[in-house]
Amino acid sequence: MRKNNNKNKYHKIRSDYQAKRRTKKWKERKRKAKIQLRQGYLSTQKYLAKPYSNHKAPENMSFIDNTDEVLEYFNEAKRMFKEKEKVEFDIKEITNLTPDTITLMIANLKDVSYTRKGEFKGEAPKDPKLKKLFTESGFYKFVATSKQNREKTKNLLHKEADYKVRPNIAKQACIFGMQHALGRTEPFEPLYEILVECMQNTNNHASPNEEEKLKWWMFVYNCEETKTAKYSFLDLGVGIFESIIVKNYITKAAKKIGALPNTHFVKDLLNGNIQSRIDKDNEIRGKGIPQIVAHSSFDEFEKFQIITNDVKIDLKNKTHEKLKNNFSGTFYYWEIKNAA
Repeated sequence: MRKNNNKNKYHKIRSDYQAKRRTKKWKERKRKAKIQLRQGYLSTQKYLAKPYSNHKAPENMSFIDNTDEVLEYFNEAKRMFKEKEKVEFDIKEITNLTPDTITLMIANLKDVSYTRKGEFKGEAPKDPKLKKLFTESGFYKFVATSKQNREKTKNLLHKEADYKVRPNIAKQACIFGMQHALGRTEPFEPLYEILVECMQNTNNHASPNEEEKLKWWMFVYNCEETKTAKYSFLDLGVGIFESIIVKNYITKAAKKIGALPNTHFVKDLLNGNIQSRIDKDNEIRGKGIPQIVAHSSFDEFEKFQIITNDVKIDLKNKTHEKLKNNFSGTFYYWEIKNAA
């Protein structure tokens, strides 16, 4: 009896499905689906046939030293991707290239919201010294398949991870740079705590609906020529001044005294008057931006800068400036060098 019931159910479902397929509504939906599929195919073929738009880089490709010009370059590329252009990053003729810029380029090109899955290409700089830095940086690990381009070096530590704190990576990066610059084999506690804070602060630089997707990127380059360890750490979230806590603070201030630029709130941020993040990791609790500021004063740090939104902060010189272009993210950069 049950077998017959199941058989009848099957026949009814089949009959209903066949009847639905004969309706005008069904046929019209299928017709439109075929047209959309065809249009999508033609659009893809048209895009693939497009020539690449040459995007010539400024001669000084140093994000730290030539911030506004480099920011403008990458922001313009993002606009080109948005306009469905295929982008050729032309850095062949540049005269200066620094590890911080390579980190920014890799992070951008690995971010789908930046490239919008668009096509891009480029060649290494012609200058032999810059080409060596570029090819050893790990860049081709992400954008090319040619094995001959994947030169390796013992001078580089390159990591990427989700928004979570990775204590083992922080310890590894700490020892890696300190051993090169200062000959120390034990972790330097202030440096370790800075790395942990950078990782943890990534949590609050994400927009509410992107938190699980946000990554942080770290690049440690041990320069043999100057015996300097150069650290770059960034996330591509909303940036410090667009994070929920800081933005709320700025909004409340604006109600009392009117709208003010982000640079007006730098002092409050660095002094700890604005809470820089919400602790979500009960095992590792720090003091946010103020702790980074305090540790940056150690003599081991020769340079220490933060770039976020339209503000560039020099923690060593206690100065800051307003940028012409906006950086949607937070970029920390510091150098460790033996002063002797």
